[in-house]
Amino acid sequence: MIPVKAKSWIAALLLMMLIAAACSSDNDDDAAVPADAAPTTAPARPDDDPANTEDDSADDSSAGDGTVDSDSRGDDVQPGDSGADGDQTDSAEPEPGEPTNEVTQVLKIGYAYPDVAAFAVLHDKFSIGDPEIQAASVLQGWRRDGILPVNGIDIEIVYGKYNILSSDDKIGVCTQFAEDDNVFAVIAGRDFQVGSECLAARFGIPVIDSSGLAPSTYQRTAPWLFTVRASEAQVLERFVAWADERGALDGKRIGVFWDTRSEEAVDQLRVSLAAVGQEIASDLPSDGEGIGSPQDQIVVQRFVSDDVDFAILLVSTSSVTNFLASAESQGYEPDLLAFEWANQLTDVSTQSYPQLLIDGMEAMAMGRLGEIAAGFDQPPQALRCIENYEAYSGEEVSLVSPESGETIQTLFTCDLMALLLEGLKGAGPSPSPESFVAALETVTDFPLSLWGNLTWTPDDHAGIEQVRTVVWSTTCECWTAQGEFSDPLD
Repeated sequence: MIPVKAKSWIAALLLMMLIAAACSSDNDDDAAVPADAAPTTAPARPDDDPANTEDDSADDSSAGDGTVDSDSRGDDVQPGDSGADGDQTDSAEPEPGEPTNEVTQVLKIGYAYPDVAAFAVLHDKFSIGDPEIQAASVLQGWRRDGILPVNGIDIEIVYGKYNILSSDDKIGVCTQFAEDDNVFAVIAGRDFQVGSECLAARFGIPVIDSSGLAPSTYQRTAPWLFTVRASEAQVLERFVAWADERGALDGKRIGVFWDTRSEEAVDQLRVSLAAVGQEIASDLPSDGEGIGSPQDQIVVQRFVSDDVDFAILLVSTSSVTNFLASAESQGYEPDLLAFEWANQLTDVSTQSYPQLLIDGMEAMAMGRLGEIAAGFDQPPQALRCIENYEAYSGEEVSLVSPESGETIQTLFTCDLMALLLEGLKGAGPSPSPESFVAALETVTDFPLSLWGNLTWTPDDHAGIEQVRTVVWSTTCECWTAQGEFSDPLD
């Protein structure tokens, strides 16, 4: 094994430390929400007016508190309250989900997204673009195509930008949305878990979050919190089944390097391994906070002394980088399989790892990662998403491999918006938080742009569960998809 060169892996490590929180464990903020917290971040406000329709009734509502009642957020607003012609009250209600040009109500929707400007300074591949423009492009496309208003309802989006390293920032966005903006529902980008739990558990506001969470979080926040990704426990159940199908665990001594905030996930890992006749031979908890930990420097030695030849890394990307660099320097070559954890599984993240140990590595993906590299046709919802963004922004987006952070975020914004719309369609002409949640719980096999198909039920608010294999190549510095999606637990 060739020893690692300082300028190759240290540079990568510095990059990963700066993007650590963006790529940190999905439950970095999965902790109890304070009973009282003051806002520390004022959400940025868009300039675009949501009522760009033939009816100007929503113009006045967007200037103040909107048409959402501050007590119920879901009650119907009388036309007179929003400056509409009172004669509109005599019009027949549309069928649920039916587009109509008549705006009888404007709902405020919060969009929380991470501030990664400091990371993009290092390299533009770390940029996620402008989520406000991305969301506005979706709204413009819906109005152009007659999708909005739906059930007489239009949407005004208010934005909350948060420091991904700061729980206080996320709590601040939560309280801003709930107490100042009186939002009806929230969609949230990556690493907003503590903010999502605040909104759901403290204020009873429906949230569609990007990140999978610990099982207990769904219980604490029921019925308000939904996630696009599978729960952490569901991910590990499927990883063990997927790896076992491949015979990858046969005869192996398994070592687990895990973040202490992922204890519920590790418990599930032990159960799943036992079900296929395997056990953990060595494990080391990490107390890192998203930028590595002291344990990064000793885990390789621990695994070597315990004869571990299959490593499972449930830690942040910075700790993965440290592990790989240390393994290279010590000539340690355990078997590795990657999977959806801590935002590790993107072209951008994996490019920053020391490469000698991972060329040809397989991974379990739960999204459309690697489809472009494999030459797969892009799904129509993804093409429509990009077309709408290009029309609104005037910028050209290339669907190429390796996949950039900005392209990934644009598609993710479209997915969050599409799920929001699906809930509003089913919530009817007089939506309440309860009817919105009930509608989301009927979403079945819903096709997404960045991920596979999503299903939510009253008993399961975690999302994507199907997986496929992807393979990493240092030649293209990209993941390449193989085969179709399936659920290894079926």
